[in-house]
Amino acid sequence: MGSCCSMLRIARLWLGAFLLWTAIAIAFATQLYFAGLSWSQALSWTLPRWYAWGLVTPGIFWVDRWLSGNVTLPVRVGLHVPLGIAWTLVTIALRGVNRVMAGTFPGGVAAFVAERLYADLPIYAVLAGISFSRIYAAQMRQSDEAAHQMALRTTDLERRLVESRLQSLRAQLQPHFLFNALNTISAFTESNPQMARRLMAQLGGLLRASLRHASQPVVPLGDELTFLDDFLAIEAARLEGRVRFSVEADDDLLGIPVPSFLLQPLVENAVRHGVGARLAGGHVSVTATGTRSALAIRVRDDGVGLPDGWSFERDAGVGLRNVAARLEHLYARPGLLRVVPIESGGVEIRIDLPGEPVWRPDGPVQGYGASGEAAATAEGPALDRR
Repeated sequence: MGSCCSMLRIARLWLGAFLLWTAIAIAFATQLYFAGLSWSQALSWTLPRWYAWGLVTPGIFWVDRWLSGNVTLPVRVGLHVPLGIAWTLVTIALRGVNRVMAGTFPGGVAAFVAERLYADLPIYAVLAGISFSRIYAAQMRQSDEAAHQMALRTTDLERRLVESRLQSLRAQLQPHFLFNALNTISAFTESNPQMARRLMAQLGGLLRASLRHASQPVVPLGDELTFLDDFLAIEAARLEGRVRFSVEADDDLLGIPVPSFLLQPLVENAVRHGVGARLAGGHVSVTATGTRSALAIRVRDDGVGLPDGWSFERDAGVGLRNVAARLEHLYARPGLLRVVPIESGGVEIRIDLPGEPVWRPDGPVQGYGASGEAAATAEGPALDRR
């Protein structure tokens, strides 16, 4: 089947070439006809000439293609001078053979060759120019294809690099969260075993959600807030009422995709380094306002605040830098996380998300499973902002 198709393509190619050179010959014969020659005489002059050039054209193209891959451009151009004379002489020889067979060959060979050599050299020049153009166009197509493939590979490598960096950041946070949660449960093991068992069950749900969504860098805001509620239940038990929590978000914002496990480390930071540092405790609030194209998340505490001269670039801890780095990778924009001191005391962490993430994994944002457990990744140490 393949050989038949190949032969058919070759036959079509030869037929097209034959029709092309015939059309050229007829066009030139028309000029001779209007100059006073008969159609038969005009065609007897033009057909042999252009059929001869049609026969040698594949050879001209092949030689030029070989030269383009083996010699420099100046050498290639220079070689076309003797090649042009040689190929023109071949066509004149073919026309001479035709004249001999027809019994119309003129008496002088030199005059026959000289008369046609200078007239046909421009034809070779045109064919060489066409060959140059074909090869250049093919090289440009190959260059464009190579550039396209390189762009695809670069994009794929960039995606893999971002994914690798995100996974690295997540891996740094998970052990710290697990350690803190287990430490909280351990404190209740002897004093309140029932509470310890309940907290262990909640922690188990968080860890199952973490494993289920380990490859998902973004989740719906509603899932993130539910995960935060489960974490706050563990924190409330540990702090025994010293710290009050409040979470507020409009219902129409709950479907907006946000970085997974974004809020828990920020709240833990506010507790550990803000209100937790005071004997009287305090209040930590989480709010989400805005729209899908401009979501504002605030985590605010009324704790001890920042020390004098604190700056993010110099004093931010590993955890806070990791959260900022995750936001920058996902949204391709720096400065989405800011730490702002409050005049009345405390700190507010401000996150302004410009719509959906630029970088997304393959597939849609995933939410809860059938069990209704939070679809966020349990990760994140207390963020050291001091």
